Amino acid sequence: MTRVVLSQPRPRVDRLAQRLQADGHQCACLSVRRLQSLVVEQPEVSATFERLADWDWVVFVSPGAIEIAFQSIGNRWPQHTGIALVGPGSLAELRGQGIDPSAQPLLMPEQAPYDADALIALPPFDAPKGLKVLVLAGDLGRQDWIETLAGRGALVRRLVLYRSLACEPAAGQLAQVRQWAKAKDPVVFSFTTRDAVDSIDELLDGHGISAWARAQQAFAPHARIVLHLRELGWRRACLLEPGDQALLAAIESDGNPGKVLND
Repeated sequence: MTRVVLSQPRPRVDRLAQRLQADGHQCACLSVRRLQSLVVEQPEVSATFERLADWDWVVFVSPGAIEIAFQSIGNRWPQHTGIALVGPGSLAELRGQGIDPSAQPLLMPEQAPYDADALIALPPFDAPKGLKVLVLAGDLGRQDWIETLAGRGALVRRLVLYRSLACEPAAGQLAQVRQWAKAKDPVVFSFTTRDAVDSIDELLDGHGISAWARAQQAFAPHARIVLHLRELGWRRACLLEPGDQALLAAIESDGNPGKVLND
């Protein structure tokens, strides 16, 4: 049994917590963001989904974008419209939505770093002149890579599917973390964004348990997040493959499952 502190946004964090608890682990969810679907508010979204075959490629920026999009799309997908993903977490979510990645063109970085820069370095995005590219995203996040695609000659449209709202972790979840800290129990922290790192580190510091927390194992899916954790004093921050499956395998590993970056 492992005690795990999750920082993924709501409502996605709930599904991950349920999966970990079913495997016998204890979870506390310190979500500082909540994803709110905007699909119903925007009639043009449904209209665009009805014409997915008009696009050469559809880029999903995150597992959350996939989850929200397929609530409207269902498990249908035009055969010749390619799907572009940033990393393995999105690929797992795509499969979870009943889509066979081998049934249509699929583009994704083969190794870390899993980010938009790595994605647009791949053919055909390295020379996309004339390609019609639909980007399905949230209201936050980088847009410079989208501008780069357009500058290379792609016909790009960005469609915002959800907004990311700040929220407070539930009092009971925070109380659970404070109890673990008081007992000096070992805990694994999972971070997926720098925003979550800063918010949770500040929250724990305000409750006087940041020194304990920073001595615990912490996982993050991108080197920039790991380095930021280490700058804040999280000495055991490790780089981990994106996705729920990688996290599950890591917390059940007897050894050191992540790659610790050098100072």
